Amino acid sequence: MSRRTRRGAATALGITVGLAATAVATLAFVARRAAALYPAPATEPAPMLRRVAVPDAAGQDLPGWVTPAVGAGTRWAVALPGLGSHPLRHQEIAPALAEHGLTCLFAAHSARWPARRHGFGERETDEALAWLRFAAASGAQEVVLFGWSFGALLWLRVLDRAGPLPVAVRAVVLTGPLTDWVQTIAHGVGGGRLGRALGHGVLALLAVPGLARLAGQPVPLRVRPPVVTGATMPLLVVHSAADRTVPLATSRALVRAWSGPARLRVVAGARHGGERDGDPNGWLDDVSTTV
Repeated sequence: MSRRTRRGAATALGITVGLAATAVATLAFVARRAAALYPAPATEPAPMLRRVAVPDAAGQDLPGWVTPAVGAGTRWAVALPGLGSHPLRHQEIAPALAEHGLTCLFAAHSARWPARRHGFGERETDEALAWLRFAAASGAQEVVLFGWSFGALLWLRVLDRAGPLPVAVRAVVLTGPLTDWVQTIAHGVGGGRLGRALGHGVLALLAVPGLARLAGQPVPLRVRPPVVTGATMPLLVVHSAADRTVPLATSRALVRAWSGPARLRVVAGARHGGERDGDPNGWLDDVSTTV
């Protein structure tokens, strides 16, 4: 091999290595941004709420708040918030749900400040399941699952698991649900093939030891969309057509794939996670026909 040929090969190799390093750095940056957590406004619990807790994976207490038992206390609503949202963000729905015979539990997951990053739902799913065990141990025989954005993802991941749940699920109500990280990451950068390629690249990076640490994750994560099969309980999905965080198309796909009765209500103009804010009575009307 001539000196010129060797020099050309070394240059090509250097360019290839440089491009690969740039690609990894870009994917790690996007993964860190996607998993970042920010402070949420403090919210005071209503006087009727009682504070409870379950342990997270690290053994720290996750807070929750429970309303007084309604009736025999066997029917519960268990609500999980989105990222950057306080567990009590929607506590004012409790009186209306009590009229439907539901004791309410507003539960936290560990994907909230002061934690620096979430685990894309992989670490937090066990926490959602722990709240169902808590409800069952407290007398619940059936529950309605309420989830906003990331909280909705956790409920879908719980329902995707094999084996029986600790309590029967009567209905599922999801608002702005985050169901697919690839589509969500793509939506955040404008969509299209390039956006989807970026989303797939981020999830591939998260699954590789060493590279996952570059993305801010302590252990590799194999992230995949939850696939709920054979669900017979009713599903209500409320999603804003103006959502710039989670694409409406993923909620349409979720409703189409649901085995049981499923309905999608599209809200105009609301920001992500704020679908209930613009028309709280309309949101409750839809819920009342589901629970």
